[in-house]
Amino acid sequence: TQKLDISPTFIHALYLVNLASTNNDILEKSINSLVIDIQNGARIKSAGVIVHIGSHLGAGFDAVKDQLVAVIQRILAGTENCNLILENDAGQNGKIGSPEEISFLIKSINDKRLKMCVDSAHLFESGIDIRKQEDVEKFSEKLTKLDLLDNLVCLHLNDSATSLDSHRDMHANIGEGEIGLGGLGNLINHDSFKHLPLILEVPGDDRAGCDEKNITLVKGLVHSKYLG
Repeated sequence: TQKLDISPTFIHALYLVNLASTNNDILEKSINSLVIDIQNGARIKSAGVIVHIGSHLGAGFDAVKDQLVAVIQRILAGTENCNLILENDAGQNGKIGSPEEISFLIKSINDKRLKMCVDSAHLFESGIDIRKQEDVEKFSEKLTKLDLLDNLVCLHLNDSATSLDSHRDMHANIGEGEIGLGGLGNLINHDSFKHLPLILEVPGDDRAGCDEKNITLVKGLVHSKYLG
């Protein structure tokens, strides 16, 4: 076994998790899966488990918000020493995860282990533009008003293969999508976000995931090479 000095580390929960499900079997499996992930995260001293909250399947957030609060409280009560991190979503097919929805959950549950992850592609696809510096500033102000900035622990840095407000979750390689190098550079160099760990979830040139080309581009962004 090779020991690598990589920190912080994050775990991504199963995509099948749906904490808003009205199917008790699916709900219990979702809860159990997250509990196991958080327990494993605690063992390896992970910074947290990132999860897509799930879908209300058209019922609306108000119809499931009380269930979500109760379920997340149960998960946190049954675990320790590792954060649960709620990821924003593109909003496709009733997917939950707008900044407002995440703010409601974090405020309602009021647990210091409940955090937020921002995915740049999901953000853009949900209708929040980040292509210009003033757009990123507006987004930062939005998070401040929602009391989310202090709970933001990482960025999923992805370009978007679909247009602004498309509500279609489809990632693109860095600089090859609708956000572009300038927009992504503006995001990660903003004072509110430049300290955050960056995680890439891009297809890569061979569709095998993140590759050297994408990593090199991001390193250029970090050094403000491609600011738009």
